Amino acid sequence: MSNTSPDLGAATGAQPVGVQPIQPIGAHARPADAESGQRIGSHAAPRKRRVGLIVLSVIGGLLAVAYVGGAIAFANIYYPNTTIAGADVSLMSRATAASRIESAVSSYSLTISGIDFSWTYTPTSPSEVVNADERASEVLAENTPLLWPFRLASSLLAAPEAKAAETDSTGAAESKLPEAFNEQAFDESLSAAVAAFNEGRTGVFDGPSAFDEASGTFTYEKALSNVKIDATKLDAAAKTALATLSTTVTVDSSYFESFANDATSDQIRAACEAASKLVKPTITMTMGGTSIATIDSKMLAGWVVFGDDLTPTLDTDKLTEWLKEPTKDGFDTVGTERTYTRADGRVVTVSGGTWGWVVDSAALTEKVKEAVSAGADATIEVPTKSTGNVFTARGERDWSAYIDVDLTEQHARYYDASGNLLWESGFISGNPNLGNATPTGVYYIRTLMRNITLIGKNDPETGEPIYRTPVSYWMPFIGNAIGFHDASWQATANYSNPSAFYSVGSHGCINLPPDKAAELYDMISEGLCVVVHT
Repeated sequence: MSNTSPDLGAATGAQPVGVQPIQPIGAHARPADAESGQRIGSHAAPRKRRVGLIVLSVIGGLLAVAYVGGAIAFANIYYPNTTIAGADVSLMSRATAASRIESAVSSYSLTISGIDFSWTYTPTSPSEVVNADERASEVLAENTPLLWPFRLASSLLAAPEAKAAETDSTGAAESKLPEAFNEQAFDESLSAAVAAFNEGRTGVFDGPSAFDEASGTFTYEKALSNVKIDATKLDAAAKTALATLSTTVTVDSSYFESFANDATSDQIRAACEAASKLVKPTITMTMGGTSIATIDSKMLAGWVVFGDDLTPTLDTDKLTEWLKEPTKDGFDTVGTERTYTRADGRVVTVSGGTWGWVVDSAALTEKVKEAVSAGADATIEVPTKSTGNVFTARGERDWSAYIDVDLTEQHARYYDASGNLLWESGFISGNPNLGNATPTGVYYIRTLMRNITLIGKNDPETGEPIYRTPVSYWMPFIGNAIGFHDASWQATANYSNPSAFYSVGSHGCINLPPDKAAELYDMISEGLCVVVHT
């Protein structure tokens, strides 16, 4: 057994005190106090977070200061591009803005114009239309300073004119006009201008007022010549313009009294275009082959009417009325007064009777409507219920060959169309002393008959006809009651006595010598004109 003490360090792997263990070559060095190093690293991250929070707090504070500063600033100044009463008050204080407004308004005037209406109002002083202090305060009060970032951005991005319009349409539009404003004088002046404009206008959308003769068409612009302005609406708009210090008011359809069932301008234009097609054709009217009238666009325009839906049509009542006009444009001649010169030079005026022209108005109206609908020029032979031989003009002779029965001369003459005398004879007419005078007027031969008995009216006392008279030649021209016939019972001398009819006159017929009656009967035919006059 060895007394040598064992090497405990070697046996146990312990190291001598103060001796550092040798690190293997290539091994990573490790801090002596590894745990201590880990603690140092764990404190670095919170420190960085604290720094970030401090930076954010500083930025937030600066923003808060800026926001509060902006709110305070825009509670006292106007946003950029702010215009009041035409004055740019951007970034100005209220007092400076008020001064600028008053200066700008010194040259203010309001002009109301449109559709040939024009009226201008110029205040005698700025105070009549604006209280500069109040207006400046009103607009500034709308700044909403707590929203200044958004309002500022909007103001900077908006065009100046857009911003001005926005400013003048806000609270300022609701502002009352100053006490210095003479409302009564303003109302009276504007009302007088509107009344002058409305004078002579019916406010109705119709054919005559919408027709432009120069172009031969209906136009929207011409239609507006009949509109009437609603004075109340325009007065309200004018005062709103004054309150906002707008310089113009444009008169458009919104200021009209009810017109064309309150149709839009596009609807009225469409109606005018449709009506123009109706009046496009020119229609020539003939009677007996003679051109007697022309219906042109101007005339048709007078007959155009617009329905509730603005659909244009021809007013057939107006057309018929035109055709029946007795003094100028009508064509009926039956019963009208006519003047002619007889072949021997005597001028005769006669009226009444059954001879002449009578237009079939209903048939003519349909023909005109058909021609208008076709949209092309046309010639129309006027349909009639009765005709003459020729047509020239009302009041003139409308026959060719005729028998002239002169009651004053008690002489009858048969002329051809050229005025050549074909036959003549003395006669005895109805006895006026017995109430049997022969009626005057222009008639026609209704029939020709031989060897008949003329039968008079019944005698009230006897119940029998007052006469039964056989005749050889019967040529009636008033119904079947009055006409030419032979009268063998009359003395020959009476046919040359112009006064004989007062004593031996007939019951209204034209008594002829038998030979003259026979001659006439063989020369004439039904429909021949007979003119009976004094």
